[in-house]
Amino acid sequence: MDEGNAIYEHAQALLAGSEGGESLVKAAEAMRKAANAGHAAAANNFGTMLHHGRGVHKDLAAARAYYHQAAETGLPTARFNLGFMLVRGLGGEKDLPRARTLFLLAAEDGEVDAITHLGAMMMTGTGGDQEFNSAREWWTRGARLGDSRCAFNLGIAHAGGHWGESDFIAAWHWFREAERLGNAGAVVELERLESVMSDEEHAAAKACAAR
Repeated sequence: MDEGNAIYEHAQALLAGSEGGESLVKAAEAMRKAANAGHAAAANNFGTMLHHGRGVHKDLAAARAYYHQAAETGLPTARFNLGFMLVRGLGGEKDLPRARTLFLLAAEDGEVDAITHLGAMMMTGTGGDQEFNSAREWWTRGARLGDSRCAFNLGIAHAGGHWGESDFIAAWHWFREAERLGNAGAVVELERLESVMSDEEHAAAKACAAR
């Protein structure tokens, strides 16, 4: 592993100074060597390079294999990346239940991309049971970690009454939060929501925001 660490540091240095071309190819080769020496982050990074064809020819099956290697060590980002490929059927067949498990494991370690996708799978019952309340809990956690997609999804779900009756005040709060976090779609949804809110709901929403 010490050898893997040294090669990985070299690969990272090459990537930092890379502007494409031959230097990127050298960085990819160094990352491959570090991955093959058992370095988890290198395996995940080389998987990403294979996934997107950066410094190497695009190879989704190989990318999936390297993500799997890194995910087996418990690396949250690799678990998300592998789960994403399993959801889409990239580099092999789809496996929605396994993807959901990987997203859950990564989400438990605070991987916000995994939290976003896990919540969506729970809302729709993809890869397992439909779990509305768990989806809300995960998206709330993701929004508090600063993920605009989670905040946006909470706004959509509250406005649509997915947890009982439509709650425009809660929806307004989450769309405002998503907007603050840079979600462009939240601006549109907020305008649409405000056009149907009553005066009382407007007042209540603004009172909550002022606290």
